[in-house]
Amino acid sequence: MENLVLPQVISAGIFNAQLAVKNRSVTKNRKTTMFEIEIPTECGGTSYIDDGEHRIDDSCVICAKPGQMRHTRLPFKCYYIHLIIKEGKLYDTLMKLPDFIELSDNKRVRDIFIGMCEYYSLETADGELMLQSLILELIYLISKNAEVCGRRHREKNSNRRVIEQTIDYIRSNLSSDLTLEKLANNAKFTPAYFHKLFKASTGKTLRDYIEYQRIKRSTELLVSTDMTVTDIAYECGFSSQSYFSYAFKRCMGVSPREYARTAVEKYEQGN
Repeated sequence: MENLVLPQVISAGIFNAQLAVKNRSVTKNRKTTMFEIEIPTECGGTSYIDDGEHRIDDSCVICAKPGQMRHTRLPFKCYYIHLIIKEGKLYDTLMKLPDFIELSDNKRVRDIFIGMCEYYSLETADGELMLQSLILELIYLISKNAEVCGRRHREKNSNRRVIEQTIDYIRSNLSSDLTLEKLANNAKFTPAYFHKLFKASTGKTLRDYIEYQRIKRSTELLVSTDMTVTDIAYECGFSSQSYFSYAFKRCMGVSPREYARTAVEKYEQGN
């Protein structure tokens, strides 16, 4: 394979910060000089790399690059491998990896780390060959996991923006016919998927959210205008004055007129 420069393995093994760092809860902040790839063996502390941080758990691979600043809040126990590589495709791949990589299945990756530790300790030609083959597999697997995580992160951000845009649209068009089909079409999702996404993002069904926003707007109109209850009902998108009164009392505990009267009395008492 063109431009495939194999890494120099500096060390591999298992690290227990509780034994290495006594009477301290945080390791010293230090600058890395090589690639430090680790998989925790248990959940516990927090890993810090430059401005990023990640709660330590055994479904995550940590990949610190040369020149980064890192420290760890204990507890922290891991399998690790330290590599020096300064050019080539493997170098480019490692440099592009995120510092913290979530694994969809950590069993094979953990087995690779265990195997690397065993072959590193053999110090034989066969051991070196097996060690390098496992390193290549490790880089391949964590790179693929990073790609999947990246796609999920981009999709999540994209979905969040869609929901934010939908919320802005709802608040600006409360008097319109805000149907699930119309809003889902605007978002370019199927109605079923859009409804699921909206509820997951807001904690409310689309219907409940729209009704809440309409009632919230109606409370503002009740105390700041001389509009009739019927006019406010239609202005806020309710199909009738009777349904508006029903929905308002269910949400606020009083009728629209009682709410307006109480608000006026509180204002007059305050003056």
